[in-house]
Amino acid sequence: MATNLTVEKRNTDKRSFLTELRSKGHVPANLYGYGTESVSLSVDEPEFIKAYREVGKNGILKLKVGGKNYSVMVQEMQVHPLKNAITHIDFIALDLNKETEAEVPVVLTGDSAGVKEGGILQRVLAEVSVKALPADFPEQLEVAVDSLEIGDSLTVKDLPTGDKYEILHEEDEVIVSVVPPKLQDEETDEETEEADEAGDAPESSESVAQDSQEDKKDE
Repeated sequence: MATNLTVEKRNTDKRSFLTELRSKGHVPANLYGYGTESVSLSVDEPEFIKAYREVGKNGILKLKVGGKNYSVMVQEMQVHPLKNAITHIDFIALDLNKETEAEVPVVLTGDSAGVKEGGILQRVLAEVSVKALPADFPEQLEVAVDSLEIGDSLTVKDLPTGDKYEILHEEDEVIVSVVPPKLQDEETDEETEEADEAGDAPESSESVAQDSQEDKKDE
C-alpha cells in the first residue's frame, strides 16, 4: 500500500532561496516522469523521512502536488556527507501498469566459514538492477554466506529469483567472495604503488546508504 506525501511547488532555484528552505527543515526536490513535466518542489524533511521509512527504498509514494496525485518512487536522494542531512530528492512518476528498472540492495546473511579461518570477505556488488512493475519490487535480496570457504564466491545466479521481477545482470557476475589475507594485502600494496607513481594517494568512494538520514530525527 502506498504512503501519502504532500509537497509544495517552488518557483526558483536561487541558492539563497534553497539555503533558506533547508534551514526551515524543507528539502528541494524535482518531480518528472509519467504524466507530468518536470516540476520543482519543496518537501518537508521530517514528513518525507517518515514516509520513506514506511515504504522502503523502492516503495511507492502517493505524491500530492496541488490538486494532482502521482504515484512515485525516489529516483535519487542526495545526502550531505558531513551534516547527514538530505539536500535534494528526485521523484519519478510511474505508470503502475508498466515495468520499470531500479536498484535493489543485496543483503549478506550469516557468517562465512572462510572468514572464521582468517579469510577476507570481499563485497563486489552492493545493489543489483531489477526490472519489475512498480508494486512488485523486492525490498532487498538476501544471500547467505555461511558456506563460503576461502577462494569461494557467490554470483548473481545465487540470488533469490521470483516470477514478478527480473535481475538485469549476467548470472556469473560476482556478488561476494572470500579471499586469502595475503592476496588482499598484495592487492592493497599494488594499488598504493600505482597511486604513488601517479602522484596521488588511493581514493575510495562510498555510496550514501538510503537510511543515512535517520540521525536527523533527533535534531
